[in-house]
Amino acid sequence: MATLETNQSPSLSTTYSLGAVAIIWICFVFSGATGLLYEVLWARMLGLVFGATTLAVSTVLAAFMGGLALGSALAGRFSRVLKRPLLIYGLMEIGIACYALLVPFFFRAIDDVYAAIWQQLHPGFFSFSIWRFVLSCLLLLAPTTLMGATLPVLTAALLRSSSYSANSVTRLYMCNLAGAIVGTIAAGFLLLPAFGVRRTIYVAAVINIVIGVLAVLKDRASGPTRLDAPVTHDLQASPKMVEEYGSSTRFWMFCAFVSGFVTIATQVAWTRLLSMIIGSSTYAFSVVVALFLIGLSLGAYVVGRRNRSGTLRRTMFKVELATAASLVLSLVVIGLLPDLLLQVGLRLHLNSWITLLALQTAAAALLIVLPAFLMGTVMPLVLVWAGGQRDSVGLVGRSYAVNTIGAITGAFSSGFILIPKTTTRFTVLLAASMCIMVAGVAYRPAANAKDPALARTFAVGSSFVLIIILCLVLPAANVPRMNLEALSIGAYDSLVRVLARTRDVSESTEAQTGPAEHRLLMFEEGTTSTVTVRKDWNSTSMAINGRTNASDLGDMPTQVMLGQLPVLLAPNLRKALVVGFATGVTAGAMLQSPLEAVECVELERATIKGSRYFEHVNNRPLTDPRLHLIIDDARTYLRVTNERYDMIVSEPSHPWVPGVANLFTRDFFELGRDRLAENGIFVQWLQIYQLSTDSLRSALATYNGVFPYVLVFRVGGVAKGKDLLLIGSMQPLTMDRIAERLKDSRIQTELARVEMNAEANVRSWFVCDQTRLKPAVAGAVINSDDNMHIEVTVPREAFKPLMEANSEWLETLAQK
Repeated sequence: MATLETNQSPSLSTTYSLGAVAIIWICFVFSGATGLLYEVLWARMLGLVFGATTLAVSTVLAAFMGGLALGSALAGRFSRVLKRPLLIYGLMEIGIACYALLVPFFFRAIDDVYAAIWQQLHPGFFSFSIWRFVLSCLLLLAPTTLMGATLPVLTAALLRSSSYSANSVTRLYMCNLAGAIVGTIAAGFLLLPAFGVRRTIYVAAVINIVIGVLAVLKDRASGPTRLDAPVTHDLQASPKMVEEYGSSTRFWMFCAFVSGFVTIATQVAWTRLLSMIIGSSTYAFSVVVALFLIGLSLGAYVVGRRNRSGTLRRTMFKVELATAASLVLSLVVIGLLPDLLLQVGLRLHLNSWITLLALQTAAAALLIVLPAFLMGTVMPLVLVWAGGQRDSVGLVGRSYAVNTIGAITGAFSSGFILIPKTTTRFTVLLAASMCIMVAGVAYRPAANAKDPALARTFAVGSSFVLIIILCLVLPAANVPRMNLEALSIGAYDSLVRVLARTRDVSESTEAQTGPAEHRLLMFEEGTTSTVTVRKDWNSTSMAINGRTNASDLGDMPTQVMLGQLPVLLAPNLRKALVVGFATGVTAGAMLQSPLEAVECVELERATIKGSRYFEHVNNRPLTDPRLHLIIDDARTYLRVTNERYDMIVSEPSHPWVPGVANLFTRDFFELGRDRLAENGIFVQWLQIYQLSTDSLRSALATYNGVFPYVLVFRVGGVAKGKDLLLIGSMQPLTMDRIAERLKDSRIQTELARVEMNAEANVRSWFVCDQTRLKPAVAGAVINSDDNMHIEVTVPREAFKPLMEANSEWLETLAQK
């Protein structure tokens, strides 16, 4: 019979009753919820400082998870000597809350430090990335170390109760996952939409304080007890289990590392693919994370209640084989989801956001839940092993730390190496191969095997062959085949446009001439997004993560005028900045002018490759020496640069998409305003489809709140068109320069191709200025980094047919 000693010598310590254990379970559920809340909120806030690039966000994530790993490792080493672990846990929760309440001050300070480093040192890209990591660690090390220490410390508390068993740590881990699910749903669907970022942090801090006070009070109620002999726990273990608990520590640490790597790497890969199928929004992302956590928690629940009659290694062997098979199967499921989503949505004639969300959830669940369930059993199996060891607290801490390090490695390698340099399919197959590797190491022949050594050799050899097949043979044979054509159409975005009747009928009719042609020209998985270029009928279009951003047909007037309208209106024509390159049409149009220099900030390098398919319409801007292309986050660049521009053009579309939404807030417009030269103008492209009139008013009120002088133009004319072009300035604006600027032959030629080469044509697009706009948007909600109003509101409205209502409202603004 195996026993576990909780104290090595007589000492004054604390034992915990069943009531205290119940408090431990409850506290760790809420601790998991607040931990997930902080991860989402701090990553978002630091992303606004460091930028929305994958490198910046992953740096923040690595710093966050690194603190968790450090905390669990340190706590695993020292928790065994703690006399009152529940008290320590309560104080740690209060400490996390106190830090959270200081977050706004810290983030303002780090923003100034970040800008100063760039302005004084002008570090290169990778040097700047190192600075990002250092600053992230400085901000996040203290609270995340405390968070990482909670599991080992609570394990030490459980050891001082009569209800401890080898599965107790696994159940504790499951409680933390259950709390994380609550935190994900609460953050994405309730707290952020209702309270915004800062007040959500305050809510989380209050919960931490309540948890901490409750733990401290319960510890005091338990009281110290002098132990004259070591307290032991009967594990009710069979000889097989005793042998299992004594197996190699290296093997179980290897399992923990691979579990972290595979879980995060596949989550990154699936999130990238699902954004093209179920759309990109705060709610879609929350659904994906919640489903993943549900699968993991279900796996932990099963392990926590499993019959331990078999050996853990044998269970691990079976689980890893099943996980590998499910990962390969997931690649087949991905190819079926786009058509399934479209067909079900159209047949059911969905007409509400809730039904659309349910369809998104069902589609994502088909891909995620089974593999996540199997992945969720691995780490709990490791914790069952750790919980049965003599040094259980230390091994729990080490296991959790190694698992976190694996997760960091998986996040970094999948985001920066595997997906951009290979494909998401290879990333998933590599994860399956790692599962096969663990299965091969875990295999143990049956006790009555005639030749155990031969059986082990055969298992290792078979694992090697399977890995070769998964990593080399299947990718070379394009098996399982991913339907890139189906992925590139943006199933959810296409469905919503059909349901909301926001497709441009005239554009579609114009394109459908000659023989039908539907061809995928490019499918490029970049570091931040997937860029596709398609040719449908006579139109070539570019999509980012499944959302069409521009084309060479119906979108040409918008793109050309984004580049030319500021040239016609700006008092000075020296230096310009364009936010977003995409097809290159806007940058190319702007260069058909006397401008001396044009800088263009683009987040995704893959769009540069995609722009080659638009060289027949974009004037080949990359060959113009006046163009300086910068691959970075626009907010970050505007924050750190000292340059001043005569005009800034911001052309990202879809203001509710995470990342892009940050370019439609008051805070971003203020950044742009502060980088304008005297009499400079800021030009913003704003769509009127998939936005309610209230949301449109909110966007316009936010813009007008920063730029007191505004000119509003509607592409195509006052009574038609799906896009607005906003011109903002701190000085009064006039259209008196148009006639003079049109005398330039380059401007004349460029505008002629969209039939705008006469002053009357330009003026026909004019809707109103600030005198009519300001009273019309009075009382509208201002969109900010904190409240994320458009980001959290618009996805709920996208299914509605909103073009007609917005058109009618805009026509009332037109000057008589």
